[in-house]
Amino acid sequence: MDVENHRYMPVENLEQESYRHGDMADPSRDDESGDQEDRGNPVVEISCYLEHVGEVLLLLTDTHLVCHPVEDAADSMPGDAGLWLCCGNKDSAAHLHLPLSEIFAVEYKGLGPVGQFNPSGFCGLATPQQQMYRIVLHTFQKSESNSCKWVPKAFVFGHSNAKDAQEWVQKSQNLLDHDTRRPKRLLVFINPYGGKGLGVQIWEKVAPLFYRAKVETKVVKTERSGHAHGIMKHASKEELNALDGVIVVGGDGLFNEVLNGLVLHRHKANGAAKPQRTTDVQTHGDGHHKPEQQNGHHSSEEKGEEAVLTDGLDLDESGLQNLRMNLDNSNPDLRLGIIPAGSTDAVVVSTTGARDPVTSALHIILGDSMPLDILRMTGWNKSPEDGLDEKPKVQYAASFTGYGFYGDVTKESESLRWMGPARYDAAGFKVFMKHKRYEAEVSFLDIPHSLSSPHGVVPQGPWTHHLPFTNSNSISQENKKVICRVNCATCAKGPDFSHIVSQHSEEGYASNRRLEGLQAPKWQTRRGKFHSVGAAIMSCRNDKAPDGVAAHAHLADGFLHLILIRECSRPAHLRQLLRLTRKGADPFKFKFVEHHKTPLFTFHSHGKQSVWIVDGELFPAHTVSGQVFRGLVNLFACGPEI
Repeated sequence: MDVENHRYMPVENLEQESYRHGDMADPSRDDESGDQEDRGNPVVEISCYLEHVGEVLLLLTDTHLVCHPVEDAADSMPGDAGLWLCCGNKDSAAHLHLPLSEIFAVEYKGLGPVGQFNPSGFCGLATPQQQMYRIVLHTFQKSESNSCKWVPKAFVFGHSNAKDAQEWVQKSQNLLDHDTRRPKRLLVFINPYGGKGLGVQIWEKVAPLFYRAKVETKVVKTERSGHAHGIMKHASKEELNALDGVIVVGGDGLFNEVLNGLVLHRHKANGAAKPQRTTDVQTHGDGHHKPEQQNGHHSSEEKGEEAVLTDGLDLDESGLQNLRMNLDNSNPDLRLGIIPAGSTDAVVVSTTGARDPVTSALHIILGDSMPLDILRMTGWNKSPEDGLDEKPKVQYAASFTGYGFYGDVTKESESLRWMGPARYDAAGFKVFMKHKRYEAEVSFLDIPHSLSSPHGVVPQGPWTHHLPFTNSNSISQENKKVICRVNCATCAKGPDFSHIVSQHSEEGYASNRRLEGLQAPKWQTRRGKFHSVGAAIMSCRNDKAPDGVAAHAHLADGFLHLILIRECSRPAHLRQLLRLTRKGADPFKFKFVEHHKTPLFTFHSHGKQSVWIVDGELFPAHTVSGQVFRGLVNLFACGPEI
């Protein structure tokens, strides 16, 4: 297979394991040893007939499948390798070097016809067939139109001896079964009514792939809103331990329902940071607002779960030091997966690069896995002035949460569900023409670039280049805006909060003098009239926004992208929205747009209110606090190959 057709392993595992997909050498090196492919330890080898090609030797090792023509047979084959395959495929089909990680199934099909070599090279002509005992090898190839889209491909081998063929298949299956990354048991939720109502048909299309790969699936068709949430909420630890993953055949809404059912009552973390009362906020000459410190210290009531948002807030009080957290009474190895059948499917497109059910199914079957950042949204119906002593409501988001324009569109679309996905266009036009703005106050933790970017790593391509420590001021603007993709170094390293200590600890500062010159995070506050406030945890790519809401958002770096659209004219707002629809356009290059990368923000409205949405679900609240928890869940994906 061509180098570009291989998948890549996570960058954090490159140093621990051999290169997973093809054991290819780093092309940045001049070492000729990369030309010698590691085939692993031999397990079994047989001579057989590759359909439409000819006689080959089929070698199975503990890491690869290797196929090459038999010496005598190779001499009689045409010199043009392009004639060896049907349909003009110019690869040499008689030479295969497939990692086992790219083979999703192997089958023994018994006695049956195997097409012989066609010397003419034209698939329109009938080819002779011979009755042989068949071995079918299932792998995939990338679509020519979209490298992120995978197309199943089967190789049929014929053998004259049934016992030898069965033995080869059994040993192959044993190796696949011993791959602990591959799921064996899955719980599948299907929303038969979401999106275009094609959930059941889409599952029927991909279900044979799971059956072929010997993956056991238990299917549940959701009957009402909250059905999947309830099942996940009440699942015992034993029931979750019996599963390798939970799959949704639906859209972002059903995924959010399963996510919250799993996480909401199992995630134990510090209480949410609360916005400061307006009376404690001072206005500076630049029009921004800054919380006032009370003698630079917190009272005892302000610590722990009741911590308020003030300048100098200890970061460990906000839980930022504990970015990777397990869920109580859950299976730490449980992964979530999505087979797209929704209206936008932003989570699937952002994590695999393709809105394709078959591609998603193959990622799941092959056991691809990556951590996924999750945003916890905490909401109160009161304002800080009235006291936030009520019990807050909590909801988790994987992709996007928004207020103002976003919330108004979603709320308006609820009465237009009969229109299907087109309801968002109709609701969006109606809301845009009203051109509403809402007065609010937004505070966020401003993280210096030196802390939000991995030190010493250039996040590009599938290979990681380790460099000496580089001060953030010398890092080019180009490297600051890197797209999240397969083998992403930014996600592998994540944020560096290792030197952050209490700003009131002299001992802490003394022990970190070696990092002198690096700025500590500070709170920033904005108050004014906004058309919208948005927080993107991932890029949120979809059909209408090819680059997403925040093109450079990463899937597991511990940050969200806070987007503030201040009051502006209707034409200006339209120009900003239209940029979202054009690939390569920058929707942030407007004076009325603010864009901040942060792990934590708070919000409270003044006067007339809109409504928040959390992954497309309405979340009414006067005051909210949003915090990212890095890699809180694991997903059957490996990032888009772009």
